[in-house]
Amino acid sequence: MTTNALRIAIHAFAVLPLALPTVASAQQQLEEVVVTAERRAQSIQDVPLSVAALAGDDIEVGKISGLNDIAFRTPGLTYNQFSIGEPRIYIRGIGNSSDSAGSDPAVGVFLDEVYIGRTGGVGFDLFDLERVEILRGPQGTLYGKNTNGGAINIVTSRPSQETELRVRVSAGSDQLRHFQGLASGGLSDNVAGKLVYSFRDREGYGRNVITPGEISTAGNFSNSPTIGGSFGAGNAGEKMDDARAVSARGQLMFDISERVDLLLTADYARDETNGPCRHIQNVDSAIAGLAPFWRIGMSERYMADDRNCSSQFDTSQKRVVEGLMARFEVDLDWASLTSITAWRSSDYNWVDDLTGIPLNNLAAPSPPGVPLPPGFFTAPGNVVNGAEEEASQISQEFRLAGNSERLNWLAGAFFMEEDVERAEEFYTQYSTPLQGLGLAGLGDVLFTQDNTTTSYAVYGQADWDISEQLTLTYGVRWAEDEKEITQNSIDLLDTTPSGVPLILPSFAAPVFAEDSWSEVTHKLSLAWRPTDALMLYATYSEGFKSGAFQSQTNLASVAAEPVDPEIVENIEIGMKSTWWDQRLQFNLSYYDMDYEDLQVFELNSRFLLVLLNAQAESKGYEASIDVVPFENFTLSASYNYSDATFKEFINSNGVDLADRDLPFAPDGSLTSTANYRVNLGNGSALDFGLSYSWKDEYYTGPQNRPVERQGSVELIDASVSWTSADGSLAVDLWGKNLNDELQVTNRIVDPTGVTSEYYMPPRTAGVTLTKSF
Repeated sequence: MTTNALRIAIHAFAVLPLALPTVASAQQQLEEVVVTAERRAQSIQDVPLSVAALAGDDIEVGKISGLNDIAFRTPGLTYNQFSIGEPRIYIRGIGNSSDSAGSDPAVGVFLDEVYIGRTGGVGFDLFDLERVEILRGPQGTLYGKNTNGGAINIVTSRPSQETELRVRVSAGSDQLRHFQGLASGGLSDNVAGKLVYSFRDREGYGRNVITPGEISTAGNFSNSPTIGGSFGAGNAGEKMDDARAVSARGQLMFDISERVDLLLTADYARDETNGPCRHIQNVDSAIAGLAPFWRIGMSERYMADDRNCSSQFDTSQKRVVEGLMARFEVDLDWASLTSITAWRSSDYNWVDDLTGIPLNNLAAPSPPGVPLPPGFFTAPGNVVNGAEEEASQISQEFRLAGNSERLNWLAGAFFMEEDVERAEEFYTQYSTPLQGLGLAGLGDVLFTQDNTTTSYAVYGQADWDISEQLTLTYGVRWAEDEKEITQNSIDLLDTTPSGVPLILPSFAAPVFAEDSWSEVTHKLSLAWRPTDALMLYATYSEGFKSGAFQSQTNLASVAAEPVDPEIVENIEIGMKSTWWDQRLQFNLSYYDMDYEDLQVFELNSRFLLVLLNAQAESKGYEASIDVVPFENFTLSASYNYSDATFKEFINSNGVDLADRDLPFAPDGSLTSTANYRVNLGNGSALDFGLSYSWKDEYYTGPQNRPVERQGSVELIDASVSWTSADGSLAVDLWGKNLNDELQVTNRIVDPTGVTSEYYMPPRTAGVTLTKSF
């Protein structure tokens, strides 16, 4: 699918509403989608900003099981995952791949309006949700924590006095077993409770094909705190990238009085996997004639499938996420007061063989008659990575909101303190030719970080109805972030040079640094409603993300010096419209985001990890259409066109990257769905669903090298569901990625030119049984 073809499609979308009859009819209408993107319940058609929403019914029953599925259902949103604790989210090309304890995500994730400081803290099952909202562009004048690229709001369903018992069981490909259950109802006249539980287990998609004969060395893990315990090829012959997860959420809703409500929530999630199966690709792109040497480490079994690896490490990844929340809502008559007090914690650890081939043999002899030293004729290198992180945060938010005949207003104050302790280890082995470049043959280095971030903010927004058709909105926010960090870089083997990515000697002592940043940002919007079915709006908004301290640095001076904060200015012009007696909705928006000091994280050609600032711009347009062409049949489509580039950026290799595409920013992305219901004679019903998603090619790194190019991806999902007449029993047959597309989950470009990759799930299918009592 070409960009020109998609532009034609968008123009056709724009003309289509005008060609449809406007005579009222008794046909089925589109259901109203209610969101709280502006901290009050509104129809999504009344919100003057670009927002997408996924209903709870669309999220459940195998359709959407994680952030990657949400990304494919949301044009303009891109997702990849380095490890279980490091998912990376990009909206309109804006995101953050830095894993530093002293860095913040560009796209904020909120659970029931509680900001999750570490994106890896999103580890719970997407079950019993009311909806997921995706807000594009900077958010701040209505949110406790400021976000630059956008926000993802995950909204759970609340308990009520109505008794509900529901059990859901799924079975599917790769021996999937998935159990979900909930119990909800009144505990007394003024107390309702809910308990939600989920268990999920499946085999992996890749396979570790290593054999004992391929293991030639045991390396040197004498001082390894994290990786050494995983040595031993415990996963040999096993399927990799499996999943085992359990999660629970409990809620109590207290109706204290006619004017006071209290919601208490506790959630817990634990998940683990034996790790990804990384595969070396783009071997022919290796520099300096290293391609045949890389192939030395690749057996025929390894090469037989892109999802195979050959690791001699017992890799694993584990995560535990916990949270507590107390939400008071008080009706003061003249206004409503909301208090949200929360504590969240996430702990994870992992070991990942980033090259996925056996450790090279540094004692390997050269062929007879070849006068080269030992360790020349072996694979060029190995990188094994391990990390442990413990993060906890407390937050308090107060909001006061009110309205009069012509004015809606909200004012808030926010405080958060987040503590992150992180240790990351890199074990490396490099062949004799690479040792000639100044790399250690054996290296084992450890980077530690202990960071405390304290955030303060006050914010407010007012909507003034100048007339029945015209609304003027102004918002303002003051935010300050303070960071205190202690970092250390340690050479565990005391080699000269030390291992990658340290290379230089250990720090003489831990390095302490602190800094603070504050900013006042604004929002101004004008919405015009010439009719009840049409809204035109123009918005100017600003965003701010604090400065950050780099991780895995090899110089004490760099560890003590933060990069500058990000500032973004966003202009958005849009239209939201309803046609054909509420049987069709068509929305269109144009945006232009200008970034000052965008934070960019990359691995450079000198085997160092660096964090720098760049000037960037992201502009484009978004369109969506939903239509009920005839009864029981709904069609939806949404599209994003993006032009996201660096305006000014010279990277750490000294390369001018101006005008190159931002990473994870496809020029185009499209999602379309079709749903049709057949009512059966006995009162039951059959529902047929089909979904098509497409993302144009994009780059996974800022240099836009050919090896960083991800080709365009198409995914097709489908489902058939039967629901009983009383709605108490449902059976769903579903399939995902039916075209079996190979899509990269994460790609690392090695400085030698090859890439290490692992992939999203292949074609899967299953059946789900849901019973309500």
